[in-house]
Amino acid sequence: MTHSLHRQGSRESLQRDFIMLSCSAKGYNNTYYSEPAKKMMKIILDNNPVNWGDMKTGNFLYIDPQEVLDKISNNTIVEACFDNKENVLNALRDLIKADLGISVVISGLDDVVDEIAREAGLPGVHTREWSLGVHGNTKKLPDRKILEFTTMCGHGMVSRDLVPKLIADIKKGRRTVREASVEMGKCCSCGNFNITRSCELIEEYLPLWVIDDPA
Repeated sequence: MTHSLHRQGSRESLQRDFIMLSCSAKGYNNTYYSEPAKKMMKIILDNNPVNWGDMKTGNFLYIDPQEVLDKISNNTIVEACFDNKENVLNALRDLIKADLGISVVISGLDDVVDEIAREAGLPGVHTREWSLGVHGNTKKLPDRKILEFTTMCGHGMVSRDLVPKLIADIKKGRRTVREASVEMGKCCSCGNFNITRSCELIEEYLPLWVIDDPA
C-alpha cells in the first residue's frame, strides 16, 4: 500500500517504525474477508502495536477497541503500527502459523523488512513497492521536522499547522508529550501514526522550537 511508504526521518528513527496491514481483494475474498481479518487483528494485538485501526471505522485512540474489531467488514483495510522489529517479527510468525489465507503487507525500511521475512522463515518478500520521493514544487512543503510527523499519516490527515500548535501547548504546560502525540494520532483514522516515534521526535526537537504565537 503506497500510502504508508512516504514517511520521512533518519534511518535510526525509521528503524523503529513499521506498518502491518491487510485488505480484501475484490473478486477473490471480499465475500468472507472480515472473519480472517478479525483473527489477524487479534493476533496483532497480542504483539503490542502502538496504534491500530480499521480504515472505515477509525483507530483505537478515539473509538472503543472492541467496536473497531466488531466492525471490521469484507471491504476494508486493517492496519497496525509497531515501534520495534521484534514485535513485528513475532506477529508475522504467529500469522504464518495461523495461515489465515489473506495477504499481509509490512511497510518499513527495505533491508529491515527483508530481515524480518527471513527470520520468520519465509522464502522471501513476494512483492515490493518503494517511495520515489516527493516531486514538484517542494518549496511549498513544510519544514523537514514537521514532515517527520505529518508523513506518519499516509493520507495526510495530520495538519502541518497542528504540529507546532501542539508543541506550543507542551511548552506552555497545557499537554504532555504523549497527550500531544495521541492528539496527532487521532487524526490518522487508519491507525498508521506511530505514537512512540512521535514522542521521541518531540523530546528531541522540543528544545529547538520557539513559541512565536501570543496565545
